Amino acid sequence: MDDESFRQILHLFNLSWPGYRKVRKGVKKRIARHMQECGCRRTSDYLLILKADHDAAKKARELLTVSLSRFFRDLRLWETLKNCIIPKLVREIDLTGRLPVRVWSAGCSCGEEAYSLQILWDQMEGQVPRMPPVEIWATDSNSQVLEKARTGIYRRSSLRNLNPSTLQDFFTPVSNGFAIREELKEGIHWVLHDFVSDIPPRIIFDIIFLRNNLLTYYDSPVKVRVFFEILAALRAGGFLIVGNNEEIPAEAVSLRRCSEYRCIFWRNAEPPKSRVTGRDRNKIDLPKPGPAGHHILFPHTSGTPGT
Repeated sequence: MDDESFRQILHLFNLSWPGYRKVRKGVKKRIARHMQECGCRRTSDYLLILKADHDAAKKARELLTVSLSRFFRDLRLWETLKNCIIPKLVREIDLTGRLPVRVWSAGCSCGEEAYSLQILWDQMEGQVPRMPPVEIWATDSNSQVLEKARTGIYRRSSLRNLNPSTLQDFFTPVSNGFAIREELKEGIHWVLHDFVSDIPPRIIFDIIFLRNNLLTYYDSPVKVRVFFEILAALRAGGFLIVGNNEEIPAEAVSLRRCSEYRCIFWRNAEPPKSRVTGRDRNKIDLPKPGPAGHHILFPHTSGTPGT
């Protein structure tokens, strides 16, 4: 498959060629195999099938998902969270008595980000007085990567940022890698949710992770619209975290870049109302957290899967 054919497929899903350019080799191989499965030799025939067949389009979009992650990706970010951002939140919550801290990992992929936060929180409980409980909503549109996240088994390549003591404290060796300790799964709600076609959860978060997905892989019109819908779920005084090489839309005037690290933004105004007026999507409320380990699914609306 040549680049022009690949760009046509990306365009169908409102995806960005610049975002995929460096990772296109493996993605193109997956799409080429799917074309063969669909009996297509020409890209034009494949595009017609994707437009007419919802299941084929869903499969193609899943194959376009880029899941490149690892525990504590971008070590400087996690050091900044540990030394600056989370202590600020803890001091504020200590004054207001507002519990728990709520975090949204939007486009969580295989779960490394959510579990990294759990590990960090556990480590900080012995260092910061009165650490509040944390509640993590980890969402993705790809059911296969969510299932891997729930299982919590990872290869050593995903763990290369961990020192030996952290690996020993929070993982158990198994035949096919390392399993996250079961107690770290408590407080994480794995949710099947497409941030492009589904309404954001109706809850206000203290921290939103939006790293290396929306701002990298989507075309500008979709990127800007969805960005502000996600931003509406962040409280005033909360923190938005994006990828180290990503830029937020210029229209996001309520966000201020934190001096501690360039990919962390602080919201200094009330969240805008979600821009969903006139869109053909169901309005949904976030389910209340169930017992520890309970996995909650959003009602999933039709549309092109995202992330």
